[in-house]
Amino acid sequence: MLIQAIDNAPFGASVTGVDCAAPRSVDLDAIRSALHRHQLLLFPRQAHLTPRQEVSFYRALDRDCRGVWRDQVNNPWEVFKVEQGNLAGTYQIPDEPGVLVLGKGAIDHYGLKVTLGGARGAYGKDEGSQVLGGGALQWHIDGTFYGEAPCNFTQMRCIEAPGGEGHWLAYDDGSGDRLWCAAGSTAFASGRIAHDLLDSNELEFCRRTRIHYASSPFETSYGLGNSANGLRLLDREAESLYRGNRDTPGGPVDDSAAQVYPLLWHCAQTGLDALMAQPRCMHALELRANGDSQFLGMVESRLRVEALMRPAIDPARVYVHAWQSGDLAIWHNRSVWHSATGELAQDDRRVMHLTAFNGSSPPLAPGL
Repeated sequence: MLIQAIDNAPFGASVTGVDCAAPRSVDLDAIRSALHRHQLLLFPRQAHLTPRQEVSFYRALDRDCRGVWRDQVNNPWEVFKVEQGNLAGTYQIPDEPGVLVLGKGAIDHYGLKVTLGGARGAYGKDEGSQVLGGGALQWHIDGTFYGEAPCNFTQMRCIEAPGGEGHWLAYDDGSGDRLWCAAGSTAFASGRIAHDLLDSNELEFCRRTRIHYASSPFETSYGLGNSANGLRLLDREAESLYRGNRDTPGGPVDDSAAQVYPLLWHCAQTGLDALMAQPRCMHALELRANGDSQFLGMVESRLRVEALMRPAIDPARVYVHAWQSGDLAIWHNRSVWHSATGELAQDDRRVMHLTAFNGSSPPLAPGL
């Protein structure tokens, strides 16, 4: 087994000499340690895996995981999407529900004879979440952010990569920044890099701050767009109130399943901290000091988080993975943000397998 840093990438490593179909034959402790250290591991030449072997490999690394995250029977958000007609066009493999198939194009695949991608097509619309048809970038952390703890790891395997041309994604936030994305690629940013870029005042703010996530957050934000840089939920009505000094107040969410997490997450395996927020699911920020709490308004909370995350998505700090058939990538979902990059051509095909299980415990705050 050889683990090498990915060339010209701000983080991540490639692993060769490993057959993910036979996890008992490899040093899982070394892989797990490398995953925590490098944040993302790429295993090329894994085209031979079956869905069951994909799940076995994932579960060998994440021994404390719970139920399937993107379960279209038990996850309320996935159930909601299916009830809307499965506009995202994603499907669990019938014989192995731990694998979700996503992408674009008609498939006859492990018992699924369906069309992937649904209404989102090439992610070309201005409105709506990327899951349901809009937005170019949408930086996020995998998990329900409601009732269950976020995934420890996320794993994706490329079955069929698109052959079309890449494109530039403009951040459209006044910076002039653009990100080059190969067709069908996935972009990754490091919450650890974001943490290390904080100045002393920002770091103190983050240490004192918790994020209150919304009740049924994805359903709540259904139909709303994202900023072009993928860091802020766009709600024109709420932002109009904010500009008139009438921001929608923040406060505790009256729902026992609603989640409250620190803004900084600690990795016990490495001792490192990461700035971690799921912008699409946020309700409001709570600042705590000297036993008192202060809630920011909803739009002010979104703007503060966007400003804190923005330096880490400078194009030089982002790793964009151009998928090749047989690539298997697994990343530490508790220190990495990621985004699809969209804009596939009309005749492009993309077939991907996603495996992710809910975590068994909430993220740790620094110092715990």
